[in-house]
Amino acid sequence: MVNLITYVLVGIFGSSSWLSTNSVWMELSLMVDALPEGWSLPSYLTAIIQIACIAPLIYSVLHKCTNFDIPKATVIISLLIFCTACTLLMAFFWDITGFVFGKTRSVMLIVIMFMMALVNTTSDVLFLPYMATFHPTYLTAYFVGMGFSAFIPSIFSLIQGTSNYDCVYNETDGTAAAEYHPARFGVRDFNFIMFGWMAITVAAFAVLHWGPKKWTDRGVMSESGEGVIDGIEKSNEESENHECDTSGAQLTTENIERGSFVRYCILLGCLAWICAQMNGVVPSISSYATLSYTPLTYHLALTLGNLAQALACFLPLWLKPKSTSILVLLTAIATAFVAYIFVIALQSPTPMLAHSNWGGVLSVAASVLSAGFQAYLRGVITSVVREDNPHSESRLFFCGLFMQIGSFFGACVMFPLVNYANIFQSAIPCVNY
Repeated sequence: MVNLITYVLVGIFGSSSWLSTNSVWMELSLMVDALPEGWSLPSYLTAIIQIACIAPLIYSVLHKCTNFDIPKATVIISLLIFCTACTLLMAFFWDITGFVFGKTRSVMLIVIMFMMALVNTTSDVLFLPYMATFHPTYLTAYFVGMGFSAFIPSIFSLIQGTSNYDCVYNETDGTAAAEYHPARFGVRDFNFIMFGWMAITVAAFAVLHWGPKKWTDRGVMSESGEGVIDGIEKSNEESENHECDTSGAQLTTENIERGSFVRYCILLGCLAWICAQMNGVVPSISSYATLSYTPLTYHLALTLGNLAQALACFLPLWLKPKSTSILVLLTAIATAFVAYIFVIALQSPTPMLAHSNWGGVLSVAASVLSAGFQAYLRGVITSVVREDNPHSESRLFFCGLFMQIGSFFGACVMFPLVNYANIFQSAIPCVNY
């Protein structure tokens, strides 16, 4: 029987995993016009996030290669408080720039983003294994919460709107200039809202771990967060007895496949490939694939894409394919949408259908569908890996690790392509008016 309070608390806790980083991403349609990096700003932030992977790497070494007992719950609550403080700092200092390496750069945005990313990247290898102390049912709640880490910033970003412009023709010199219209509220107010939600996630986790046992459906946990789910020991004994009773029986083909190490490796490979696209490729080039149409196209691609991620996290509740071939096929479909985004980004500043409304519609549609497929597959594959071996914290740990490996390599490939190869070009507003 699912405990509703636990389910809600786990969902709120899950929403903290990437909320801070997603919040910054939702403001990029405003930031690219205000900060010196311009359209290449997303690629810088993507690289910063992957540099922050040093945190989960250090944690992984300590966790797997030493006998050091890491108090998971204490570390998690500390990281959440730290990330909440960073969100407040972002509200006040996001637009402060400095002269670094011969150029004006968004110093405070980059520094604060790096500190947020230290927490967000670590969540993949710390928060997920912590969920092994709960019944597998609550893993779905955690991924729903991860979806809300995109959903909540997206909703407020849609309410906020974006700065747009009209091309005003000057009859004197025959040129056109962009006349901008501001959003309903600014970046600072948006970050104040996100700060409030992060404070809620801190309280939710505190109740989840240290609250009354009658409120939460958790196993017997130590301070390190290690523990067993109620009833696991009993079910293990029953399983052992069942194996003794059926020692002469043959395993079914399905059981062999689901216990296969080859299947496990294929699923981890798909997970890494999805995250490479989701966290490395698409964020780096989305500005080039959409801003060439209109600023509104970029804004909608960001916000609706994040909404699609959030909604896709609910799908595994009803639709969870477990066949390896189907999961690989769905991964290929997601890759096809990313390939379309990549092609129109290469064509910037004059992508296909640049002077037609259909160009922007197709660009937004590809962004939404790729984001939805990627988020859905991330949740499904992780859940399937957990179900294949339900009592293995190690498998969830490696799921998180491969997510980071994929994201890191995706960013490493895209950063030089965007900033040094010069194969992506930004457009000047109203230049073709």
